[in-house]
Formats: sequence, C-alpha cells, structure tokens
Amino acid sequence: MRGVRHLSRRTRAPFAGMAADRIAGRSRRPLASPAPAKGRRPADARARSAALQPKGAIQSGNGSQGSQRNIVELQALQSLRLIYASARWHDAQVRRSVAISGSQLWALSEIARWEGMGVNDLAERMALHQTTASNLVNALVKKDLIRRVRDGSDRRFVHLHVTAEGRQILSQSPGPHPGLLVAALRKIDLQHLGRLRQDLGALIRLMRRTTARAAGRTLLGE
Repeated sequence: MRGVRHLSRRTRAPFAGMAADRIAGRSRRPLASPAPAKGRRPADARARSAALQPKGAIQSGNGSQGSQRNIVELQALQSLRLIYASARWHDAQVRRSVAISGSQLWALSEIARWEGMGVNDLAERMALHQTTASNLVNALVKKDLIRRVRDGSDRRFVHLHVTAEGRQILSQSPGPHPGLLVAALRKIDLQHLGRLRQDLGALIRLMRRTTARAAGRTLLGE
C-alpha cells in the first residue's frame, strides 16, 4: 500500500503533464458568442445590411423594410416625378436662356429642319393637335423667329420659314432642342420603346380619370 500511495517522481510526471495540457487547452478555446435573441439579427449583421441600402431607399413607416411590391410602386412613382421635374427644369433653362418656352424651341427646331413645312406638318411632327401647333406658330411669328409664306399655286397653304433671329436663338439655346424627354425617347431602341408604350398604355387604362385631349397638347400645357 505504501508503494501505491507514494508514487515515484518519474511515475507522477506524465500525469501532471496531461493535466496541465487539459487546462491550457481549455484556456486557449475561444469564448462562444452569445446567441442573438430569437427573431433578431446580430448588430454587426444589421449594420452591414443598412450599409448596403441605397441612399434614400424607401422604407415602411415603422422603419423596417416595406413589402417588395410597395417599394416597387413608390420607386415607379418617383421615376415619373423625376421625368416630369426634368422636363420642367429644362423648360426653365430654355426660358432663362432665350426667353421662349421649351415647346416653342422644339417647334422652331422642327421648322428649321423641315424648311417650308406647314402647320399640319408641324402638328404631326410634334404629335400635337392642329390648334396647339397653330398657337406655337403664332407665338413664334409674334417674336419674329419664323415667318409665314403663302404657296404660289395654292394661296390656302402657308409655308413656315425660320428667320435670322430664329436661327440665332437656335444657336444660343441649350440643347437638346426637342427637350430631355423627346431626346431620350429617340435613343431607345424600337423593341424597348414598344414595351414602354405598352406599359404606359396599361397604366393609363388603370387610371379611372384621364384627359384624352391632353395627348395632343404640350407637356407643360402651353
């Protein structure tokens, strides 16, 4: 028994080393992070998610991300607002620069491009009612930017010509002369333009109260 109780130093050494290794192993083991509360993401994950959100992203009223449909609806609304606001901004730039409206500038550029065209031709080129096109022509004639010339063989037909003052206005005015919206539409390929027309047509049909005659008027109601 005495021999059992009193182990030699050589016999005890391996056991002491094993115990020390176990203690050291427990101290080197990384501390487990506390599990996040049920239904909530860790703070660092929420921070990364917020950083990925685009500036000005639309969220629901309680601060959490709204439904995907609601987000898309509001983003589409913002796009329509941006289109209209950009048209108004360009019109204001033209008015400050050459003292005529954006629609008048577009009409003036079309007359310069198709020298000798008539009012009906202008209405067709700008997708306007004949009355609206006549109002634009009257405004340009009054400002001495274009002149009317009656046809020699048919006095009922009137040709439109740009004056020297009109050409000077075209050279001084900010572009594009047709306006930002028309210029952008002309850059879209036919396939995407047709899809855009269909989508806008569907939107118009869903609106219960639309003014059909507005399709033949200028964008800003001149």
